Amino acid sequence: MLQAVLFADVTNSTKLYETVGDDEAKRLVDACLDILRDVTAFFGGRVVKTLGDEVMCVFSGADAAAEASCEMQNRLSEDELATRHGLSIRIGFHVGHLIEDNGDVFGDAVNTASRITSLAKGGQTITTETAAAAMSSDLRDLTRNMGRFAVRGKAESIAICEVVWQAENLTMISDRLPMTLPPPTISLRLVYQGGSLTLTPEDEAVVIGRERSCRIRLSVPCASRTHARVEFRRDKFVLSDTSTNGTFVQADGEKEVALKREEFILHGNGRICLGHRLSEGSADLVWSVRTYQ
Repeated sequence: MLQAVLFADVTNSTKLYETVGDDEAKRLVDACLDILRDVTAFFGGRVVKTLGDEVMCVFSGADAAAEASCEMQNRLSEDELATRHGLSIRIGFHVGHLIEDNGDVFGDAVNTASRITSLAKGGQTITTETAAAAMSSDLRDLTRNMGRFAVRGKAESIAICEVVWQAENLTMISDRLPMTLPPPTISLRLVYQGGSLTLTPEDEAVVIGRERSCRIRLSVPCASRTHARVEFRRDKFVLSDTSTNGTFVQADGEKEVALKREEFILHGNGRICLGHRLSEGSADLVWSVRTYQ
């Protein structure tokens, strides 16, 4: 059965943290995320995960995703606090067959939805021509063809549509989206006992654990067979814990964070421990995120 996967990302939050401070910025962003969760539930969807200022949702089909996306945009545009601080959302969704595992979802549809979301601007919703074709006729009438665009990780360009959620947006669209994504400007280096690995945005996800099939195989007593995975999602490297005992991470200059079936954005430099705290032994992996021109 085809399902729809949707990403909604709160924009301008980085600037918000700089201008109003961490506590107030988090409160404002959390209020936006609560609106996105409420709308998702209203339209029968499920929030799969929240990562920073972004939610990933799954819906029964293209119609539910389209209706939810319009309501999300409307609710945020009418929220006085959000608009006062320049917050908006960019949304992207796609339909396809999803693979579900421990509450998470995977597959080409997820990757496509995530990557086209990067093309959207704040206050804009885009989807694929495939998803638009799966909508009922009245909802399909809300879409405008944007042309074909090169998307990272895809051999062929993808036909993109905008979902027009307010009447004043029904204008001729010109130069709204870049024709190509910029080249990768970030890499991640993982150093561990017995080797090292450097990842770029084009690389596949890396599984870490005791299992022989893991790309990074570590003989750590309290580690699970498939303990964690690292992947590039949108503009960041993300560490996801899939273990029994948890994963402990500490970025330089920050407190140690315990992950239990949760995710962490790898930034700067730091250390990763599989199933134990850093104080209980040395780090199992050391990471370094580097940006370049």
